[in-house]
Amino acid sequence: MQLSQKIRINPTEEQLQVLWDVSEKCRLMYNFALSERIENWKAQKEKPKNKRNYITYTQQQNELPEIKRKYPEYTWVYSKVLQMILRKLDGNYKSFFSLWQNGDTNARPPKYKGKDFFTTLCYNQSGFKIEKNTIAFSHKHPSKTPLTFDISHYPLKEEAEAVKQVELFTRKGRWFVSITYEIPEPEYADNGKYQAIDLGVS
Repeated sequence: MQLSQKIRINPTEEQLQVLWDVSEKCRLMYNFALSERIENWKAQKEKPKNKRNYITYTQQQNELPEIKRKYPEYTWVYSKVLQMILRKLDGNYKSFFSLWQNGDTNARPPKYKGKDFFTTLCYNQSGFKIEKNTIAFSHKHPSKTPLTFDISHYPLKEEAEAVKQVELFTRKGRWFVSITYEIPEPEYADNGKYQAIDLGVS
């Protein structure tokens, strides 16, 4: 069973600069990947259906090493975070196509993200460390400012080994981490109480 815990954090000015710089790289990556998909769709729609070859998540993920080589600033972002950006876009497209194919005329394809948009940083399975009363996130920003935050109000520190994913985001000027963790399914216990239902059938 998976549960999520949202915890407010209080970044310093230096940490905010890192967060926004890293977010901007993620925003641009999302927009670049979206643009690539749009251009691919335009090129493929003119072909017969059996000849169309649409871009996939795997193809775009495989392009990441070359992008980082050409544009080293993208190495600021932890690799798994960039992968999750592409996976998010892929999921948005799949959701759109599913709705559209089921007759939802209000369905709209993914849109570009504006410059003032903070892109949620999703650390899936790695790139974060929960230790004692803190959580730390990996990055390679040139400032080398640690992204370490107090989470002493996190009530399930003993569950740290079961954490599957951590998202870092902002809402209305406040900053949060959302920690998704796994706990064992509760065992079924027969309490000896049973309920009978009269269907009224004779």
